[in-house]
Amino acid sequence: MKREGVCTRSQTKIQKVWTAWRGNSRPDNPFEEEFGSSSDSGQGVWMELSEEIASNLAGTAVSLASFADEKTVFFACTGIIIVNKPTFTSCLTSLSLVRSVDDDTKILHDMTIEVRLPDNKIELGWLQFYDLKHNVAVINIIRYHSLQVACLDHQRQIESQSKVVAVGRCFNSGKLMATAGMLTDHPRGAYREELAISTCEITMTGVGGPLVDFNGDFIGMNFYAEKETPFLPRIKILELLSQFRKTIQWFATNKKGPGSKLERFPRPYKPDSEVINCFTPVAPGLMDRLLLERKSLCFGRPGYPYFGVATKKELRSNGYPLPIWQNVGMRLLNNFEEKFSEDIWSKLERNVASNMSQSVVALASFSGKTRCFACTGVFIDCNGSTTRVLTSASLVRTSDDENKVADNLKIVVCLPDNRHTRGTLQHYSLHYNIAVVHIKNFCCTQTAQIDNQMLIKPRKEVVAIGRIYQ
Repeated sequence: MKREGVCTRSQTKIQKVWTAWRGNSRPDNPFEEEFGSSSDSGQGVWMELSEEIASNLAGTAVSLASFADEKTVFFACTGIIIVNKPTFTSCLTSLSLVRSVDDDTKILHDMTIEVRLPDNKIELGWLQFYDLKHNVAVINIIRYHSLQVACLDHQRQIESQSKVVAVGRCFNSGKLMATAGMLTDHPRGAYREELAISTCEITMTGVGGPLVDFNGDFIGMNFYAEKETPFLPRIKILELLSQFRKTIQWFATNKKGPGSKLERFPRPYKPDSEVINCFTPVAPGLMDRLLLERKSLCFGRPGYPYFGVATKKELRSNGYPLPIWQNVGMRLLNNFEEKFSEDIWSKLERNVASNMSQSVVALASFSGKTRCFACTGVFIDCNGSTTRVLTSASLVRTSDDENKVADNLKIVVCLPDNRHTRGTLQHYSLHYNIAVVHIKNFCCTQTAQIDNQMLIKPRKEVVAIGRIYQ
């Protein structure tokens, strides 16, 4: 699918063939292709820029790369630092960094993102916000103390035919480049109406990089075309950043409701949703391993992977998002492995404890190899070679619409002896949130006594029981 007016996707083939790219600075590497002149040379446009402006550009331009695995680069581009808070630093760049080549509506959240800073240090980044329509992304890293921040909110008006400078930074070499051009009134043709055009000639390395005037004022963010450079103007970028900030405020004070334009990864993408907030908490039990892998980032460029393939697979297969580093002390609440217990077993009669341990099971639902939900259930009857389990209908609800049951889910029951067997949804009530799952070729030894006529009195002591799926 061609992305209208954002950048030509002749790079589709490029992204599919550039493997074993790390450390490759050959001239024919499309993600390392230079343009204009380098800042080290002091030639070209750098001769026309003041020392202060050149220093500001060098201090705010970063390079970013996304990796599908250890040997495969997906995309590499330029970005600029726009925020440096006590807990995180944000970079503005192109969404092409993590946008699917085959389907423009999909974001590849599994990509590993690296950010090369102006001092050549590498930091692990994560996708914080993005806007599909305008192909804009905000990538966060943990706070880095000595970084400059680009100023986007100046008040100067830029006229057509003004001289401008497009800036880019190569990822592997860290080389900073710039080339001069002019703003034009060139007909936009196939470009989106929000885009403007300059005559600067850049390579794909410059995608996501800043366009500035000769006073150093930010004009916009560059995209790529073969004969000219479309860019998203500063005003539109400021509007998007304002929307991003509003989603933060909204998220802090509201619960997500139907029709909201705020999405929380990993909920499925909705085409009518434009501004997306990607807040991804870290799963418990993996934090120690992740922190060990994170430490390597403090000593220059670490070896891939930062959080390993096994860690990624474990998170994904359990239905959890990939971690971020904004708050390394966080843990994922209400997860399927979180325990609850008190010392109540000693207070129960032995036969009661035994009956419960033999009748309570754990269940999980899967879409393919990815777990969707896990919960507890209880045997309610056994008829010959078939046993039925009473459980929550949340096991089979869709994540998008709680009034629907998901299709083609695989249900697995973890039995009291820790054996796993397939289950089949037999009955459900979404109104009462209950479901009955039956198991073939299995006969339980204990069932819950749900037919007993008993009076439940107020303040009567009760026991809640659960079993972890494992």
